Amino acid sequence: MPSCLHVIGLGPSGLEQLTLGNYRRIREAKKVFVRTAEHLCVQELIAEGIGVESFDEVYATELSFEAVYERIIELLRRELQQGSEVVYAVPGHPMVAEKTVQLIREKLAQEFEVVIHPAMSFVEEIFRALKFDPIDGVLVRNYDALKDVGLTGQEWLIIPQVYNKLIASEVKLDLMTSYPDDAWVYVVQALGTHLEQVNRLPLYELDHRTFDHLTTIVLPPNSDVISFSKLAKVMATLRSEGGCAWDREQTHDTLKPCLIEESYEVLEAIEKRDMYNLCEELGDLLLQVVFHTQLASENGEFEHQDVLRGIIQKLIRRHPHVFGREKAETAEDVILTWDRIKQEEKGSENDEAAFFKDPLGLPALMWASATQRRAAKVGFDWPDLDGPWEKVQEELQELKSALTSGIGVREELGDLLFAVVNLSRFLKLDAEEVLRDSIHKFQSRFLKMVKLSQKDGLDFRKLPLAEMDVFWEKAKSQEKSCKLM
Repeated sequence: MPSCLHVIGLGPSGLEQLTLGNYRRIREAKKVFVRTAEHLCVQELIAEGIGVESFDEVYATELSFEAVYERIIELLRRELQQGSEVVYAVPGHPMVAEKTVQLIREKLAQEFEVVIHPAMSFVEEIFRALKFDPIDGVLVRNYDALKDVGLTGQEWLIIPQVYNKLIASEVKLDLMTSYPDDAWVYVVQALGTHLEQVNRLPLYELDHRTFDHLTTIVLPPNSDVISFSKLAKVMATLRSEGGCAWDREQTHDTLKPCLIEESYEVLEAIEKRDMYNLCEELGDLLLQVVFHTQLASENGEFEHQDVLRGIIQKLIRRHPHVFGREKAETAEDVILTWDRIKQEEKGSENDEAAFFKDPLGLPALMWASATQRRAAKVGFDWPDLDGPWEKVQEELQELKSALTSGIGVREELGDLLFAVVNLSRFLKLDAEEVLRDSIHKFQSRFLKMVKLSQKDGLDFRKLPLAEMDVFWEKAKSQEKSCKLM
């Protein structure tokens, strides 16, 4: 018969909250281990003459909580190997915010019998002290698990074991990314004891108080919490009967210009390295995603969760070198893996109609580059840079001949542009970005040229071309001088 570990909950405070069954088990046990003696119930058990052995010394000697928990598990394993029954008592309920019990179930339950004996947790005392019903929604999170939890503000948030000012400060900063700075926060301490305290204060003052191992932070529901669900709710309100007349009139088609405009405003902010504006423009672009999804939701076609689920699953599926066992050492390897999986998902590309399936709304340079990359994947490509370079020279001559004859100028100009895009691909440059950079350079140089002429008291628009060229060269020279500085 394997040894048995009885994991007993001590409740949130003193003996009066310890269940009768757990009290009897502790009294009848030959040896009782407690995670910590710094608990009112443990102190009262000791006062009754019950012998306990705590792991407080482990906390004092190990450098991290992870090391503490691992050490406790190892000590319990050694004890179980020697005897038939072992009692291990923990504050509150064994299955509520008790890391050592999680590890016991993971690492000891395979070797020994583990029996969990429930008790009242600190959570029930919070319901009593703050007088709210958990049916309204409750989220319990450790202080180090707030950044990625996706707070919505729709439920009560309980953060246990905020036992010093440093942790309280970290909690405050993490919460301020979602909650308003002046959101109300409850600091509850020593619940169920004669030292019980419940204090309400604004979030920005959270770390101004004193803390101990019996301190819990509680935040009530807050409609001003920043979250994706809040954005979706605002959009739904705008589209409702009592919402905005303009928003209610929009369709997928009427919003297409907005989507394109917002995308280019994001690009402009990136090019200007304006991070403040980029933040704003990304919000405007996100609004377009939420807007289109809201329209689809109203038509019963798909929901916000479907959009999120789709992209999350796609990212995981197409990155097997991160979430699976495949290897991809370089960016080129990643692209090959991505394309292979994409082809497997969408089927064979042998069908002529499916081969060039890039969006027709792409800017021409981007469309040309995408077309060339797709052809190159099946081997239709130059072996080196000489090929595309010579093709540019060839197309340039053909355009010159067309200009002489007056026949086929439009076609030859298009062929030349297409050849230049191919050359940029071989040079590992994005033709769209390269041209945008040149446009910015031209605009800047042109405006500088105008200023220089005005500085000399001249009206630029009335200057002959030869004099304009003089100011153009001056602007160009100043530009190069600035780059060398």
